[in-house]
Amino acid sequence: MNSTRRQSFVQIISGQRRGAGAALVRGAARMAEPLYAGVMAIRNLLYDNGWKKSRALPAATISIGNITTGGTGKTPMVRWLAERLRSSGYSPAILMRGYRTGDSTISDEQLMLEDQLHRHPGPRVIVHAEADRVEGAGHVAAHQPVDVFILDDGFQHRRARRDFDLLLINAVEPFGYDHVLPRGLLREPRGGLRRADAIVLTRADQVSLDEIARIERQIRAQHCGAPIYRARHALVSVLDGKDSLPLQKLVDQPFFVFAGIGSPAALMQQLDDLGGNCRGQHWFADHHDYSYDDLEKLSRLALAQGAKVLLTTEKDWAKLRRMKLHALLLPIQRLAMAIRFAEDDEARLFDQILRVLPRLSVVKTPATPVSSPDQADSPPETSEGSHPA
Repeated sequence: MNSTRRQSFVQIISGQRRGAGAALVRGAARMAEPLYAGVMAIRNLLYDNGWKKSRALPAATISIGNITTGGTGKTPMVRWLAERLRSSGYSPAILMRGYRTGDSTISDEQLMLEDQLHRHPGPRVIVHAEADRVEGAGHVAAHQPVDVFILDDGFQHRRARRDFDLLLINAVEPFGYDHVLPRGLLREPRGGLRRADAIVLTRADQVSLDEIARIERQIRAQHCGAPIYRARHALVSVLDGKDSLPLQKLVDQPFFVFAGIGSPAALMQQLDDLGGNCRGQHWFADHHDYSYDDLEKLSRLALAQGAKVLLTTEKDWAKLRRMKLHALLLPIQRLAMAIRFAEDDEARLFDQILRVLPRLSVVKTPATPVSSPDQADSPPETSEGSHPA
């Protein structure tokens, strides 16, 4: 579903769009909702009672997932955890389902994570994309020593047994308009919250503290005793080839932004808050497969609007990097984004995760939270109430 259709769908299910047509769609979706919710509830019941078996992976397993469709920022969280584990002496591997890049056998997120995790020298982190994560884990373990598997988008992938379930909730729209698909955006009924070992409210800087408190009450209403942490997705630098440039470049240099992502509005809000010199924007379908013609058209459009550079995301760059970009009218730079936690939440969450992992003979846990190389020039974290967007 591209961003325009998704926005239209959200306007309908949220009640923002009025009229007979929208009401008819909501009515039809409401009729289908009990069927989907019932199937998910029965499936969870089978697993919860052991009637349907989960299969253990060859090493300790941590799942990172969500309870709604899209928008919670799983991939940056997966990167954060992989980097923290690697810096602590573990050998993690990431198991993804992933979307394909055209005819490639490598998924978009896989390309992006491999580039991010191996941009600088250090132990290699295997990033493996396969629909069946259980089979994928076996394939990885047969060729590479691994002591921790990270399941990307694994909360509903219950066939794979996990030692820790990390659930992400988008604070801007936490519970999918209080309905299960297709009437809302919930992937399963809210009772699934009880499976979480820890919950991170992402994009927590974009709502008030009163709203954060309201979300936490709703979580507790499901008899969920998991610790709740807060985080935001922060722009940390502009990448130009192998160079990492300060965010001030977005103010000094007029740009035209484009991407194929699920939540372009959140990205534009961050660019606006930075005072970026944006001359225009164009949004493609999520996971769009770019052609060179797409880029030529964007270059001409951007140049006509006074832009000096095309700006996109690292996720989109994974598709573009192999094209002959030097012939375009404008260069392409990309935005580096990273997870930022509130106060001491990063250290507390990682300590909670470490408790379920096997002890290493020497665990090199850093005294301070590890920052990715892209974050080296970013300002220190402040309390949640004073976070910039």
